[in-house]
Amino acid sequence: MPQSADRHEIRLRITGTNNPDQDLEDLRAWLEREPWLDRHGHDWLLRPRPADESDDGPGDMAAGLDDLILVIIGAVTGEITKSLTIALQEWLRRRREERDTGERPAVAVGAGDGDLHALGDTGPATAAPERPDPGSPADGSGSTSGD
Repeated sequence: MPQSADRHEIRLRITGTNNPDQDLEDLRAWLEREPWLDRHGHDWLLRPRPADESDDGPGDMAAGLDDLILVIIGAVTGEITKSLTIALQEWLRRRREERDTGERPAVAVGAGDGDLHALGDTGPATAAPERPDPGSPADGSGSTSGD
């Protein structure tokens, strides 16, 4: 079985926090609870960041830290990308609510060896979230309730 044809890597990088090592473990535990991940063969790797990449975010002492790599084996990446994006947005929202002073938590996502792109705060990435926030226009409850 050729590894390159059946194996996809997604690199996850956390920046802007005082404890990126702990956040990597927290993110990994968060994603392991996702039912869509259980349906696919997967593994986790820690890979050193390339030496030529630096992080400029305040509160980020991440020099020399590893990126978390999600290795998906024999799966269609479209479904996984959509589900992963939703799970990452929710984790990032929760992490930003719990952040310490001076922290600006961020997550960047990309192919295992390719360019990373920052995950947006609230904007749609691959697809709209399946469960919109209550009271948002997407939820349909908006400000008209009680009027």
